[in-house]
Amino acid sequence: MRRILFAVLAGSLLSLLVLFFSSSSLCDESSQPHRSPVDVALLPGGRLALTANHTADSLSLVDLSAGKVLAELPCGRKPVAVACSPDGRHAAVSNLWSGTLSLFNLEGTTIKPAGVLSVGVHPRGLAFSAKGQVYIALAGSNEIAVLDWDRRKIVGRWPAPREPRHLALSPDGRFLAAASSLSAQVRLWDSASGKLLWTRKIEDAFNLRSLAFTSDDKALICAHVVKRSFPVSRENIDKGWVTDSRLTRLPLDARAVPPLEQVALDKHGQAVGDPHGVAFDPSGRYLVVTAGGTHEMLIFEAAALPWSGGDPGDFIDDRLTKDDGKLRRLPLEGRPLAVAFLPGSHQAVVANYLRDILQVVDVFASRVVRTIPLGGPEHPSLARQGEALFYDARRSHNQWFSCNTCHVDGHTCGLAFDTLNDDSYGNPKLTPSLHGVERTAPWTWHGWQKDLGAAVEKSFTQTMFGPKPSVEEVRAVVAFLGSLEHPPNPHRVADNKLSVAATRGQALFTGAARCSRCHVPPEYTTPKNYDVNLEADGSPYRRWNPPSLRGLWERGPYLHDGRATTLDELLQDPHSPEKLGGHALTPEQRRELVAFLESL
Repeated sequence: MRRILFAVLAGSLLSLLVLFFSSSSLCDESSQPHRSPVDVALLPGGRLALTANHTADSLSLVDLSAGKVLAELPCGRKPVAVACSPDGRHAAVSNLWSGTLSLFNLEGTTIKPAGVLSVGVHPRGLAFSAKGQVYIALAGSNEIAVLDWDRRKIVGRWPAPREPRHLALSPDGRFLAAASSLSAQVRLWDSASGKLLWTRKIEDAFNLRSLAFTSDDKALICAHVVKRSFPVSRENIDKGWVTDSRLTRLPLDARAVPPLEQVALDKHGQAVGDPHGVAFDPSGRYLVVTAGGTHEMLIFEAAALPWSGGDPGDFIDDRLTKDDGKLRRLPLEGRPLAVAFLPGSHQAVVANYLRDILQVVDVFASRVVRTIPLGGPEHPSLARQGEALFYDARRSHNQWFSCNTCHVDGHTCGLAFDTLNDDSYGNPKLTPSLHGVERTAPWTWHGWQKDLGAAVEKSFTQTMFGPKPSVEEVRAVVAFLGSLEHPPNPHRVADNKLSVAATRGQALFTGAARCSRCHVPPEYTTPKNYDVNLEADGSPYRRWNPPSLRGLWERGPYLHDGRATTLDELLQDPHSPEKLGGHALTPEQRRELVAFLESL
């Protein structure tokens, strides 16, 4: 009887939530959240679209022809991707922070919840096959999960290290591709058998983003950034020697030579910041790329792309700069991310995160033909203004990169850069996560920075070498940084408790290993600097500030130079307890300590 009553109450609550999101009359405009669409899926026929609204924890059903939202339904926390079945009857949304998929059924212009499934850690990209399978990129567990829609059951898990974020299914459904951001690897599977056909690494690449199959189904296109090995100086930025934006083409044939080809995107003096979405129009004539950092869409004549089997250089090929239509750069403002073409059309639909809108772009005419508001506050808060600055590559010299390029979504890209953040060059430092950064003063690896606002200003002027931010802009970015929280920790058991192994590790942390001297709860850091028996790094500083240990499970590599690839490796040599005044640990004790560290 209690179960029945609970089910009735839960159903009533869900109905109220659906009504709340679906009826604008019940929502005070001033209290609405930003929608921040990060992904868009088009239903068959092209009249309707679905958006995953990252900061509203919702899904919107949009009538593209009428230019309005038909319904908005709640999802889990931080939705990041949406996919629709080829017949248009079903849809799924991946909820990054909930570790779930929200399932929906569609009929005409009606959409209804169809359940919620736990699928794993940090679900991201989705692909929906005609056979009723949903492929899920699980960024937190480094695998692709295969969901049988009818059975509501995971029927396969395919390894895909590290951090798979985006998926693409070939138009005929034969192949599934995944781009793993932290390993700079692209993988291709036979979707029917699950056989891995190949893995290819894009050297020096990071921030791998969207994938698209070419119109002839013979290759994949991936948008990404390339890291150069030079110090982050104004002169090196100007030369394209810090980061480059590129497209990479990967032939599907495993025997192809070369195994990949590239095109540089950056123009001298007007680079392309944070390339994200890629898509071919149905005819295959145009390839479009969205650039979230420079707020634009690049429109290429696909046949004119000068693919290079070697290094394409730091700047775009001169043949694409002649103003002859081979490349057009269309300003979209905001932060354009996902893009999809309407069937049989040269119109593309773009999810614009910072503007809370969908934009319909006529690629042939190179203009926006429709703007569809998804809802949100009329005036952005101070933190939202700071978020816009954080994602704005135009605040860097020649607009090469944004704060987000290295601190991806307020976290980290996992790479080391040689900046002036320690007042010297020649000693690259690992990009720290910004989750919870407001509570972890002082800042920088050497802990010399006592003022977060001053750190923001220094980053804009002496790392990005852009214009000096105003006092209000600094306040805005600090407000945004204050909003960056740690995601839920999947290493906690029920009721957020520690596992048995982690409980033993906690005793070691405070006891034999003596970690708690420098890493003090609740943030597991201290404001003091320490000599931790690391060799001098060439900077003016000799002591180190202990970084916060919260969120270690989603970080790595470790230490200032990333020399330790795993926590177990970290505890064995460069940062072993016995080296820092504690006791040596057995392998079993190290495993228990790692279990505790991963639970923080």
